[in-house]
Amino acid sequence: MKRINELRKELGLTQNELGKKVGLSGRAIGNYETGHRDPDTETLTKLANYFEVTTDYLLERTNQKYFKQDETIAFHTDKKLTDKDLKTIRNIIDAYIDGIEKKER
Repeated sequence: MKRINELRKELGLTQNELGKKVGLSGRAIGNYETGHRDPDTETLTKLANYFEVTTDYLLERTNQKYFKQDETIAFHTDKKLTDKDLKTIRNIIDAYIDGIEKKER
């Protein structure tokens, strides 16, 4: 699983160091990184929790690393807005929130 390798290197950890942090051996981490073995569900969850990413990201099923929280944003206007207007406003808000999330990382 190349993503385990990428995330581990981003943090400057050796395989042994990562293994100790999640209760595995460095050899196990190496086997996961090279694809010789696949982590079981419990191990995959431990790794995702440690790196604070989704399991789907580790499995390369998505490129979205982090969970997105659902939030409600409400506003009031006296103007009549079309569906196109509302979609534009949603896109602007989503882009703004994505920018904030990138700054926080």
